[in-house]
Amino acid sequence: MYEQSNIEIDIVERDGIVVVVLAGEVDLAAAPEFEASLNRVGAGHSKPIVVDLDRVSFMDSAGVHVLLQFSLADGNRNRLGLTCGSPQVRRLLEVTGVGRFLTFVASPQLGAA
Repeated sequence: MYEQSNIEIDIVERDGIVVVVLAGEVDLAAAPEFEASLNRVGAGHSKPIVVDLDRVSFMDSAGVHVLLQFSLADGNRNRLGLTCGSPQVRRLLEVTGVGRFLTFVASPQLGAA
């Protein structure tokens, strides 16, 4: 039985970019939902994808694995960008060294159109 995740995932299309907005904890319990969301977006769109990590309060190796695996999949590396995220997320990506394999972008403006 899986633990209940503590993550919110919103998918927004804005200015030709698909933004996956994460809030909460990206941990082992949330990783399957996060991975399924990314795969759905990746399969359904050829547009650039931004994963907004700015409201992620905690991420562990399971979240890093999902990001890295999706980024390294055929055709995704050149269209996936990540926001820098919370201080905890930035530190995790720095310590693990995976930041060098990912592309970082400015936070998208998702206010009212």
